[in-house]
Amino acid sequence: MEVGRLNRKILFNVVLALVLCFSVVLATNAAQPTAKDLVVANIKNFDLGVNKGFYEKSQDVTSVKITEFDGSLTKELGHVKGASIDLISQLDASNNVIKLSYTTDITGSTHSGNIYLKDDKVILTKDIFFLLKEFGLDVFKDKPALLEQSPEYLYLTNEQLSSIWEQMLSYQNQQLPEEYKELLLFLVEAIPDQYFSLSTSNVTLKLDQNGLEDVIYNLLTKVKDEKERAAGIVVSLNKANFEQMGITPEQMNEEIITSIDSMPVITREQIKLFSSFVEVKDFTYEAALLPGGPKNFNMDLGFKAPDGSVEGQFAVVMDSVGTKDDLEVSYNVSGGFNALDGPQVDFLLDCLANYEAEAAYSDTTVKAVAKDNTTGDLLLNFGATANSTSKVDYDLIVNAPELNAANSTDITSLIPEPAVAPSIAEEAGLKVVVNGNTLETKVKPSIKSNPQIMVPARAVLEALECEVKWDDPDEVHITTGDKTILVFINESNYQVNGLEKTLSVPAYLESDFTMIPVSFLIEELGAGIELVNGAVVITK
Repeated sequence: MEVGRLNRKILFNVVLALVLCFSVVLATNAAQPTAKDLVVANIKNFDLGVNKGFYEKSQDVTSVKITEFDGSLTKELGHVKGASIDLISQLDASNNVIKLSYTTDITGSTHSGNIYLKDDKVILTKDIFFLLKEFGLDVFKDKPALLEQSPEYLYLTNEQLSSIWEQMLSYQNQQLPEEYKELLLFLVEAIPDQYFSLSTSNVTLKLDQNGLEDVIYNLLTKVKDEKERAAGIVVSLNKANFEQMGITPEQMNEEIITSIDSMPVITREQIKLFSSFVEVKDFTYEAALLPGGPKNFNMDLGFKAPDGSVEGQFAVVMDSVGTKDDLEVSYNVSGGFNALDGPQVDFLLDCLANYEAEAAYSDTTVKAVAKDNTTGDLLLNFGATANSTSKVDYDLIVNAPELNAANSTDITSLIPEPAVAPSIAEEAGLKVVVNGNTLETKVKPSIKSNPQIMVPARAVLEALECEVKWDDPDEVHITTGDKTILVFINESNYQVNGLEKTLSVPAYLESDFTMIPVSFLIEELGAGIELVNGAVVITK
């Protein structure tokens, strides 16, 4: 929940940054720059526009209330209309720590606990899992004893979390992270000059239908012409993901460039055909030249399937005025999706926020309604409000728990493995390491298109102290502790002590060796799985 809240906070500021990045400053050069020149210059000299203390040491108090909750999709969750969530979030970036304290009241059932983000770890008190269970998400459904018997803290480790603190440093310096800045420059450079205009008081970017086609064409051409730069931007945006998958930036960079080289040349006629399904009703950004002047962004897009079976729209309206000592911001995101023989969905998010030097306040409303066009039944009617107050507190010190074997349990293995690019993994020739020992196997692990890592069954299972027996023509018998497991080749179903269960990917034969998905090892043996430097690392 804390990561979701942090992502929401970062997302808000990135969206705000996307708008503010088009703000311009008065030129002091003798030569008058163009409107596009001013936009590019402002991205390079970006100023976030809010007090940096919010990204150093601050506390946020938020109250969320569910105002509407009904429809057929909500029946299993019960009547939660009127439920409330109170959150206190504390950021101490100097110690790479965030603490979220929550109290919930759902139909008279209350929960409270803490969530910490510390360096590359998410640390939770176990009440959060009882709360998630009330919403139908039971992480421990196959291992209930693990939760009941667990100590005070449960944690998971993810190297990607480290990038959050790097980004926080950029925000403290009133800057966008360099990778975001490079992406913005690349995109703005692809917009033809004629869609920018400059007056004595404003700079404006306005795209129409032809403008959308021109930008798409220019962007695709730019990617082809500047493939090294484009690949570098993608790698920098996803560096943590690649590192976690055991892929070096150099490998990924080469892979992306190869993909760009193999991309077909897209003609303007093809782009025009695509754009005929997307209608640009409005796409306008306007910013005052004077600091603190108004800035407005309006985007309204419609889309429609060629046969008319599906249509919808997506709109964003964002306005801001003032400086970081007195800044008012409002944004509205709305959309709809209508399938004639399926669901009709409409949603709205509306927020009003203001910053007053070292304090910020926001009010947010969320609404979503879905119905079935074929039956007329109401699927979902959801509404919620949130009120938030944030304040800078330079005296704030947040301490995360000191974890040890007695007070904590690692639950990283319960989280699904990240997707791995098949071509890279296969070229690298994955090894298998079980409990620190590298296995010499006749067949190597492989990556299915799901994606799912498949490993040689007998070698891995016997290394994990299981008994393995093959029965012709297509059965694998596995014995471990009090479990007798029967796996069938090329079938998703398998049996555990006679009970039917399902594999994420069917077992299969490769060079007469049985291959099984690593999710089976997690599910049935409680093994931990990591992909590290070209090796599938299995621990139990």
